[in-house]
Amino acid sequence: MLKIKREIFNEMIKHCRECLPYEACGILAGKDNVISKIYKIKNIEQSSVSYFMDPKEQLFAMKDIKAYGMEMFAIFHSHPLGSAEPSQKDIELAFYDVYHIIVAIEPKFEVKCFKIENRKFDEQELLLE
Repeated sequence: MLKIKREIFNEMIKHCRECLPYEACGILAGKDNVISKIYKIKNIEQSSVSYFMDPKEQLFAMKDIKAYGMEMFAIFHSHPLGSAEPSQKDIELAFYDVYHIIVAIEPKFEVKCFKIENRKFDEQELLLE
């Protein structure tokens, strides 16, 4: 189970909508097993079907997380026109030691959380605090 503060969850959804028609992406961090910080990172692919995080912004986020004694808990991205299930590319490129949150916008809005390991995904509970 992964816990996320409601205001961070809402900010993540807002970011995903603001990035339309492209996929949004970012990193979620915090302490004590609760996500309390969002890093909205530019999708340099500018694509509606894939993302690649801006390396400079990603490096800044990682340094900031370390500087404030936080942990990186999850990577999030959106699927503007699809389900909240991981794509084959999502599975192949996944970091194994973090959660993956996918925000589907159309045709049905939904948010799902996964652990992805050995090219298999397992849905996890995402709890709002």
